Amino acid sequence: MTKTFSAPRIALMASVFLSACDVPEGAVILEEPMVEAAADMAPSAKGSTAIAPAPLPLPPSRNPGRARRGVVTAGDIDDALNLASFTRYQAKSRKALKLPMANLSTPVLAQLRGADGQPAPGVRVTLRKPGAAEPFYAGYSGVDGMISVFPASLGAGRLREVELRAIPEGQGTPMVQRLKTGKRAQVQLPFSGDWKPDFLDMVFVVDTTGSMADELAWLTKELKGLTRQAKRAASGVDIRYGLVVYRDDGDAYVVKNYGFTKQQSQMQGWLRQQSAGGGGDYPEAAGRALASAAGMQWRSGKGERLLIHVADAPEHNNRAKTYLQAARTAASKGIQVFGLGASGVGPEAEYLMRQAAVQTGGRYMFLTDDSGVGYSHAEPTVSCYRVTALTDLVGRVLRSELTGRRIEAAPSKVVREVGSYRKGVCLN
Repeated sequence: MTKTFSAPRIALMASVFLSACDVPEGAVILEEPMVEAAADMAPSAKGSTAIAPAPLPLPPSRNPGRARRGVVTAGDIDDALNLASFTRYQAKSRKALKLPMANLSTPVLAQLRGADGQPAPGVRVTLRKPGAAEPFYAGYSGVDGMISVFPASLGAGRLREVELRAIPEGQGTPMVQRLKTGKRAQVQLPFSGDWKPDFLDMVFVVDTTGSMADELAWLTKELKGLTRQAKRAASGVDIRYGLVVYRDDGDAYVVKNYGFTKQQSQMQGWLRQQSAGGGGDYPEAAGRALASAAGMQWRSGKGERLLIHVADAPEHNNRAKTYLQAARTAASKGIQVFGLGASGVGPEAEYLMRQAAVQTGGRYMFLTDDSGVGYSHAEPTVSCYRVTALTDLVGRVLRSELTGRRIEAAPSKVVREVGSYRKGVCLN
């Protein structure tokens, strides 16, 4: 998506997110030909309809002074907690946009509670077809002990019933229980959960085309702050950072993957190198960038794997499936995708980013006009949300994931509220 602006603004986005973590020496930087070769392996859908034209020109940017932290505002939606309304939105959008749809039918929905009656995050679980020798899913219960898994998306088909095994840490007999799909079940465990992750892998996937110029510096600043927040929230947790940036075919590069690092300074250096440019049309190489990020050497085991995708445009129509395929790969590895829609984001990008978030246990976040920074921000297709500083939102997301307890905004931090909101659930 192209607008004519000055370029050096990527560094700001990265500041909010970067203040939370630290990264390893010797991170591998993939050269452009290697990344493009990997991207070309993703299948394309020939003959698909052309993507919608770019939105009308946006009003002049409103960047009040020098880029600094705590100014950019945002809201979010946790679609896994609002699945009925999301599936209606998904079906309606698929028909209107003529874009692919992830198969989220017959979901496995549950909340685990420990022997003390409290939500049990961080419990190792497997899911399998009744009678099957091997599970089709293995992972950990999430924030507040929640499990939201989509067997059809993972290739297990439409299941009416699944066998859940909850495995205690150390020695102990797994608890086995059959669950009906489609409705969230309350599962009482004979032991308690304890979520203390051993590590945090956090990767940023950032659109660096010309249309991101109005907010890139602000967002880089925010990303840096977030890495510091992550470090404070994850005391004693081994943290790695990663960065993938992308533009589009015909630009100076399509996808650049910098790999992982444990050095916060190195991550910030990567961010400072970026500038906004290129593009030329509305869609960009979003699916290929997400696939590159999902294919990185993420750690397995009891830890957090967070992928934050910052963009204002979708992948091209004939490659849109690659975006959902990358999300499916992420889900199979326990990687959570958090989309962040910037100014100029349209319905196509929101549709794809929200599907990636819901099937991986992430959230869809979106910038708002409340800050006066950047160009106009589209109103998301959600019935409720709260607006806070982006710094506050992402900091709460990080703390929630690292502690296993959902953390809501303090009343003093809420700029405005839309709809009827209660702990992430829309009541209207």
